[in-house]
Amino acid sequence: MMPTLWIALLLLVVSPVAAAAQSATPQLRDITVHPSDSKAMITFLFTGKVKTVVVEPKGNGVAQIRMQSVRAEQKALNSGVVRPGVRSIHAHIERTDVLVANITFARPVASMNVAKRDSTTVVIVVLHPPSSATGGIALATPKKSETQSTKSSEEPSAQSATTGNASTRKRWALNTIIIDPGHGGKDPGALGIGGVKEKDVTLATSKKIRDELKKLMPGVKVVLTRDDDTFVELHRRGQIANSAGGKLFVSIHCNSMPEKPHPASGFECYILRPGRSGDAANVAQRENSVIKLEYGQEKYAGMATETTIMAAMAQSAFARFSETLAQRIRESVRTADLLPDRGVHQAGFLVLVGASMPSVLVELGYLSNEHDAELLGSKTGQQALARSVAKGIKAYAMEYESVIEDR
Repeated sequence: MMPTLWIALLLLVVSPVAAAAQSATPQLRDITVHPSDSKAMITFLFTGKVKTVVVEPKGNGVAQIRMQSVRAEQKALNSGVVRPGVRSIHAHIERTDVLVANITFARPVASMNVAKRDSTTVVIVVLHPPSSATGGIALATPKKSETQSTKSSEEPSAQSATTGNASTRKRWALNTIIIDPGHGGKDPGALGIGGVKEKDVTLATSKKIRDELKKLMPGVKVVLTRDDDTFVELHRRGQIANSAGGKLFVSIHCNSMPEKPHPASGFECYILRPGRSGDAANVAQRENSVIKLEYGQEKYAGMATETTIMAAMAQSAFARFSETLAQRIRESVRTADLLPDRGVHQAGFLVLVGASMPSVLVELGYLSNEHDAELLGSKTGQQALARSVAKGIKAYAMEYESVIEDR
């Protein structure tokens, strides 16, 4: 009787502990895949936080995700719905607690990132190589050691570039540059000292940048997202850039402080990532506020909370190029000694989200500063800044072309 009693007591003690451990293990509830032409978002919903997530492109359009120390019932494993652009979704459990999901897309997988991992959700962003229609830079241009890549019959451009194929080199040549004059029409942007309007400064300076680029880079097409005092919605600016086959997107703006005059002064560049400082976040908030003037604002719903996701996409695809572009523009303006150098920063600018190419937002100076406003409001100052920005773009182009030639 005693051994039996001890076994029964042991079971009473161990069973609740085992049950508690099992209940603490995150259990899969749902898998969803949202594909588009250039990217896809894969969302896993759990009952708790997943500690370990490993992602890897496996070739032939397969994106593999592995998560450790999780549970899943067959219903949840089969919850993924195949949509256009997705060929198959297969998920299973290995070694009792490792979830393996293989999602096959119709297009090759260029890179993957864990964009979000919170108490119940894991979001994976998958990027496809840009087609010739989008005009993006070939994602295979970085060396293999610097980026994830896939080998597929659907991705000839990456392999052709390494063998010096002339037509492929031409395809990825930096032949179209998009200059985006911020604000316009019913959106004046920042109002500066002396009544100068940001929309006027950005348009005038952007036109001068276009003219300077034509001198410095003959044969390169330069497209303005607006060439008059017209209101252009933020999402439309990215569409214009993509439709034109843009290889670079440079958005021109002016900064300002609520208090005028204000001592803040200088030139700065931004790339698309969540703001790492309060100042950067404030600048992004001001520039993004233009959506209040747009019809159909619901199209931006959720963008603020998905900035991290968009940033992950930008980092994995174009971050190295965007940061290099921003640095070359910054160096050129600094050399001209026109305004103080305020550096390169990161923030979630909506205007940069839609452009499928390296993108930079330039703040020419502070309209709330007497010296900056005088420079920005004058044709001479605008011309000097335009020349410096164009020289920075030219420096980037030369560096980029050397990368293409080395492939």
